[in-house]
Amino acid sequence: MFSLVSNASKYAFTRYVQQLISEDVQMIDCQVHTEYLESLGAVMIAGTEFQELLKH
Repeated sequence: MFSLVSNASKYAFTRYVQQLISEDVQMIDCQVHTEYLESLGAVMIAGTEFQELLKH
């Protein structure tokens, strides 16, 4: 990602999450675990648990 303004992608992601919360979205598939995503509240779960969550 790139932008003309420093940290613009972080702001965009934060706004995106706020929108998803307003729509009662329960999870986001980040696909790759990073310390940055963890700092935002991401939690790694087992693939089997992910599959169960998708069923609901």
